[in-house]
Amino acid sequence: MSDHGASARYTTRFPTLYPTPSGRRQRLSLLLLGLLSIVGISWMMTQLAADIDYATGGAPSFLTALLLCSALLLALGFIFINGMHDTANAVTTVIYTGTLSPARAVLISAVANMLGVLLASGVVAWGVMSLLPPEGLIALDARHGYALIYALLLAAIVWNFASWYVAIPSSSSHALLGAMLGVGAASSLLNNQGALTGIDWRQASWAGWALLLSPLLGFLAASLLLRLMKALLPHSLAVSVASERRPPLWLRGMLILTSSGVSFAHGANDGQKGMGLMMVILLVALPGAFALNRTLPERELASLTLLTAQAQAQLPQRAGLSLTAAQAILDNYRQREGARDGVLPALGTMTASLHQQLDGIKNLSDLPPTETTTLRLRMTLTADALQRLLEDENPLSASQRALLSSLAAQLNHASSLIPWWVKIVVALALGLGTLTGWQRIAITIGERTGKAPLTPMQGASSELVTMTTLGVAEQFGLPISTTQVLTCGVAGSMVASRSALQWRTLKRMGLVWLLTLPVCALLSALLYTLFISL
Repeated sequence: MSDHGASARYTTRFPTLYPTPSGRRQRLSLLLLGLLSIVGISWMMTQLAADIDYATGGAPSFLTALLLCSALLLALGFIFINGMHDTANAVTTVIYTGTLSPARAVLISAVANMLGVLLASGVVAWGVMSLLPPEGLIALDARHGYALIYALLLAAIVWNFASWYVAIPSSSSHALLGAMLGVGAASSLLNNQGALTGIDWRQASWAGWALLLSPLLGFLAASLLLRLMKALLPHSLAVSVASERRPPLWLRGMLILTSSGVSFAHGANDGQKGMGLMMVILLVALPGAFALNRTLPERELASLTLLTAQAQAQLPQRAGLSLTAAQAILDNYRQREGARDGVLPALGTMTASLHQQLDGIKNLSDLPPTETTTLRLRMTLTADALQRLLEDENPLSASQRALLSSLAAQLNHASSLIPWWVKIVVALALGLGTLTGWQRIAITIGERTGKAPLTPMQGASSELVTMTTLGVAEQFGLPISTTQVLTCGVAGSMVASRSALQWRTLKRMGLVWLLTLPVCALLSALLYTLFISL
């Protein structure tokens, strides 16, 4: 049978991809979505009001509240579109292999996405935040801060929605990274600081390499895995569901498991990008409430205080070295290679200052909001310098290295806050997005990537590779693209099975892949420039 004939039979096998729900079902779905949205937003506003009260000591102005709430809703909009865009990555294989109906596949994916967000470690979120150094965000005035936030959000949303609308899989991670680089560079230039100072280029390079290499890894790994499966498993599993043969029960179970695993890993990785985006907004708007981890248990705060005292005793002291001079030395060391002069005495001065501030405090919430930002800056500067010191060659003993490593970890934990209400509203936005608008991308991946229908073997290999890659990336705190890994995995599995590819679709996907980062960077920089000029 020709590829065209197979494709024709294949498409008609899935009329539910083009649903026309009854009026009653449609009304019930819209009602449920509306109720969940209202509950989530109402709870977010309640929690936010308490944080505002802590940070400001009273009600903010109407304009401030409007700008903050609008920014948070835009961030949730970005997360919602991410769910619309990326859900297809997980559900395409189980739908197009006849394993699950679209409705069941999407529901399972939504639940798994939400669980992934709620159980995520937060490492990726803080990796995203560190692309724009938090110290610089805290120092921004309200006008420049909100200009940065809105430019970042609108650039990422516009590109993501446009690529979804034309049904081309694209990377939300690429869009977010590009938008952050654009506003970071523009903010630094317009504030006469140089384009390189507003971005943590070390973190950006890690994220860039992860985004570049992960799709290639997905292509090669899925291709090799499919070849292995064809050698070990029955040939019938390499036949598409268009032949009316359903995959055996064990393979359907594997496909459901890997699809759910991809959804969970997507929630854990992309959901954290949403958390990081929300925290950037909150850190700019309410640094007094979110600069420090106010939920830090008393015993952990006591342990941190003890570690600062021990580090102070282990590090050399320099008489007459002021705190301001020590901060300048550490900041120079953090930004420049080889700038090691005076680092150890500066760390001694800084740890002594931290011990003095923390000694006697049982809860970080007891600190006045005006002091939390200063303390956070000193904590993050010290932690970054310690991590850099531990990576460099130095005369430290094994016990000193262990002590300083523990201190750096606890300082980072004390300055890393992601409230539960942020996690829950992000999970809700991602889950609702998952239930909406997934068909466009699913059709592109399932019907327009290859000329022949997707086989169970191809679906299993691409999903397994994607799930594993996302899980490893989450452990290392690397923001990678679910879309790119899986689409390249599907293409790799088709190449390995010698199925013909639809090169027109792949060229469009490749063009979007190349353009996402520079276009989002340019767009966010232009929007930032426009907003601060108003």
